[in-house]
Amino acid sequence: MTISWYPGHMHKANKEMAAIIKDIDVVVEVLDARMPQASSNPLLSAMRQGKPCLRILNKADLADPHITKRWLEYYSNEPLSFAATSSKDKRINAADVVFLSQKLMRKANAGKPVTQAEPSSNPDIEALKEWKRQQKKHQIMIVGIPNVGKSSIMNQILGKRVAKTGNEPAITKGQQRVRLNDHWYLVDTPGVLWPKLEDQAAAYRLAMSGAIRNTAIEFVEVAIFSAQTLLTLFPERLKKRYQMEVLPDTGEAFLEALARAKGCVRKNQDIDWQKVSEMLINDYRAGRFGPMSLEIPPV
Repeated sequence: MTISWYPGHMHKANKEMAAIIKDIDVVVEVLDARMPQASSNPLLSAMRQGKPCLRILNKADLADPHITKRWLEYYSNEPLSFAATSSKDKRINAADVVFLSQKLMRKANAGKPVTQAEPSSNPDIEALKEWKRQQKKHQIMIVGIPNVGKSSIMNQILGKRVAKTGNEPAITKGQQRVRLNDHWYLVDTPGVLWPKLEDQAAAYRLAMSGAIRNTAIEFVEVAIFSAQTLLTLFPERLKKRYQMEVLPDTGEAFLEALARAKGCVRKNQDIDWQKVSEMLINDYRAGRFGPMSLEIPPV
């Protein structure tokens, strides 16, 4: 099955983001720390048009901390880019976002040619110019794919509940603009994907994480992919979680063995594929295998 999910409100949201980004000073992209590449919207780099970007690797408590550190270094070494983490134990806040945004803006302005204006002989006018410069309002736009935790981070930053949150993707439907302090505003946007998920392995990882609505995927196929991925990368975690001494070689065989071990069978002893698939995927989404990263930074 080819995974694709791009409802009309996402098309509209992507168009709106492209329209307002010219008035944005810094873009904040929320990524899933377990799969930063798969959870990054490829349309955003074209939309940014060279604007500074702060990546927040969210759900860092569910990812391997050593690999997350490598991702932080990778993104922070890109031009006009910086990265930070957010997790249950260490949540990012408004002061962090403003500080890092200011740092990025200084980095961006350092490479621009300075145009020297004609000085005024009136010191009051010069003082007024400096006052206006200091009073300039800056805008941050926060973006992210569905169910990456963008709305939760929005609430963390503001210290209050202004955005709806939940385990179902695509809860935020429209933009909203809120004040961070006297000089900084935050523009929230809906969680969006892109029209064609060409990297289907990445699309299946997104389905594992819950970024794609359950009704838009074949749960059993995603579970087989998930089982094969975990068999390849984390076999000991599977053994420990499900108390299995020997693991089958394929994802489908693993699901069948798990179903029989956990009683996911019908009266006629046929496998209840839906039930065992939900068990595996829900365990992954809840982090019951321990912290694990499914992607490493490019060399």
